[in-house]
Amino acid sequence: MNWNFSIIWNSLLPLCLALLTTIWISLGSILLGTAIGVLVGVLSLTTSQIVAGLAKCFIELFLALPVLVLLVWLYYSLPLLIPGFILDGQSCVVLGLGLSLSAFVAQIVRGGINSIPPGEIEVAYCTGMTRLETIRYILMPQVFHKSWLPLMGQYITTYKLSTLASVIAVPEILHTANSIIAQTYRPIEIYSVVAVMFVITVVPLNLLLRRVQKIKELGGTETL
Repeated sequence: MNWNFSIIWNSLLPLCLALLTTIWISLGSILLGTAIGVLVGVLSLTTSQIVAGLAKCFIELFLALPVLVLLVWLYYSLPLLIPGFILDGQSCVVLGLGLSLSAFVAQIVRGGINSIPPGEIEVAYCTGMTRLETIRYILMPQVFHKSWLPLMGQYITTYKLSTLASVIAVPEILHTANSIIAQTYRPIEIYSVVAVMFVITVVPLNLLLRRVQKIKELGGTETL
């Protein structure tokens, strides 16, 4: 098979623009998923059995749902259940990916909180801190310090899962690639460009994370 490099060159601009859309979708999903996940993770450990039970049900539900099924359901079924409530494609993807991510973030937050010695929480209460202040100043800094690596792993996974937006015609990188392929009939070249773009954006981040983790393990004696 002969490669047609002119097609690759002509496709670079639309694919780069579509990659920006993919990145924005991913960032929105990460922000939403982190906010919901932290809240649900904390609520799942509250003393109220009803609140904790609802939080745990939320976690189990979105851990079980495949992301693709969730996106299709939100886009096509939600307007039927709530007449007049219509999400555009990008908002739907941000919501779907964010909800899916939030379940994993909640699990990570729960694990991080459970790893903190109970004595530290008791000391915070003894010094006059409220429950909210204890969570904000004592628990969350330690949770993110201990759990940043699995969180970053979930964020990278969310970035790669954003290509599922193509099933509801969001013009992200995979949907744009498929549109170009439909016009040129050159899937190998176009998918190769997409693969290279993901490698360029993901691999450096993975290497940076490994470097930071190594520095943390050595007690910060090395520099980046």
